[in-house]
Amino acid sequence: MKRMVESSLIANFAPVALETRRALRHEVVRRLLLEIFRGNLPAGTRLITQKLSKQLGVSATPLREALVELESIGMVEISHNRGAVAAAFGPAELRGIYQLRRVLETEAARCACGRINREVLIASLEEMREYAGRRSKSAAWLQSVMAADARFHATIAVACDSPRLAREIDRYALLIQTISEAIGNKFRSKEDGIREHIAILEALLTEDSDRCATAMAQHIEATANRAMGVMFPESR
Repeated sequence: MKRMVESSLIANFAPVALETRRALRHEVVRRLLLEIFRGNLPAGTRLITQKLSKQLGVSATPLREALVELESIGMVEISHNRGAVAAAFGPAELRGIYQLRRVLETEAARCACGRINREVLIASLEEMREYAGRRSKSAAWLQSVMAADARFHATIAVACDSPRLAREIDRYALLIQTISEAIGNKFRSKEDGIREHIAILEALLTEDSDRCATAMAQHIEATANRAMGVMFPESR
């Protein structure tokens, strides 16, 4: 039987200060994910709505919506008997997240091949090359690269011509972004990611769908290995 603990470990949370309901839900999801990834909410930790609402400074509605969203991506378990509890998160779970991401985004890259305007691809390629060539790295550089990374993957998802596939990729986007945030400012990791993006963009410009899929699969696998090396170095 799993040992139940309460979510008092996150009593130092600062109140969420966002306006829209969707933004509130996303911020609550992000904050809870960070605590799970940092080991502050181990498996079985009870996520008590009333307590979390007070800690985060949000009403019960966006909090409940956030918990449902977290359940849909396997990070929270909700039952009538126990309520919401943190799900297990370890090396196997992290690998599983990236395995699903690889399946989704490899197919998206294959389907998007030949569907993205060449001028858009060339502009994105020039942007990535500019980031790769920047000798001086800073926090501002890192933020710009992370924003460009999100745009890059979103562009491919939208162009895949499958609304359902695009929705699934978007559903996992915040999960992936929060893993990146939990890992921290690893400039070498971002530099490697930029080079992998360049390879995908070059493949997209050739309109070779197999090459696009292979480049994306290699990128996701490399990203998974980098995340594993930071979060669970003992498992490698």
